[in-house]
Amino acid sequence: MDLKSQHTLIDLSQSLTEDAPVWPGNTKFSQILKTDYPQGCRVYDYCQAAGVGTHIDAPCHFISGGRSIAELSLTELLAPACVIDVSAKVANDPDYAISVKDIELWEAKYGIISPQSLVLALTGWSSRWPDPITYCNQDEQGIMHFPGFSSQAAELLVQREILGVGIDTLSPDPGIGLNFATHQVLLGANKYIIENLTNLALLPPLGAFVIALPLKIAAGTEAGARVVALCP
Repeated sequence: MDLKSQHTLIDLSQSLTEDAPVWPGNTKFSQILKTDYPQGCRVYDYCQAAGVGTHIDAPCHFISGGRSIAELSLTELLAPACVIDVSAKVANDPDYAISVKDIELWEAKYGIISPQSLVLALTGWSSRWPDPITYCNQDEQGIMHFPGFSSQAAELLVQREILGVGIDTLSPDPGIGLNFATHQVLLGANKYIIENLTNLALLPPLGAFVIALPLKIAAGTEAGARVVALCP
């Protein structure tokens, strides 16, 4: 099968740079030149926190005894995508939380979300990448303001038996959600989370497949990933 002739390939991954946004206090991405071409080849050491750039959270990130990155199966990392567009609402409210109503409105148009789907939130926030100031959007008290999912919406998605969720922000929890309730719901239900996606506006609401392949880190709680969509 010639996938390239039958699908448009869309890169959903952000490029890593040394000034790329990170969760406040986390180690930024950096690269240290070890040898260069006069010595035969160019070699870098990379240093960063696990959850930098486009990456996947495994259940064990929050859940003791939960599955690690290396335990996520290939079958669940290739998934049909449902894209919920709330960018217009986010434009007027950076703290917007995707609600049960948003999911029900999507399902009224496109049908009930199928089991084993990957639900992607298009908030438009990726347009702020790679500026850490506007992407993290911290106020004077250090509280971040960016959109996410409400925990009630996450609970409904778990009932739909999804594989996981993805979003074009730092977290599926809104920036003001300091208790990480959405993380707890999703990871506690053995789902995975993809953060810092981009180009979601290029995907149809239904019909694309997403391949999300993280580094296979034994006991890893998070890992960077190259995420690609195949659109018919």
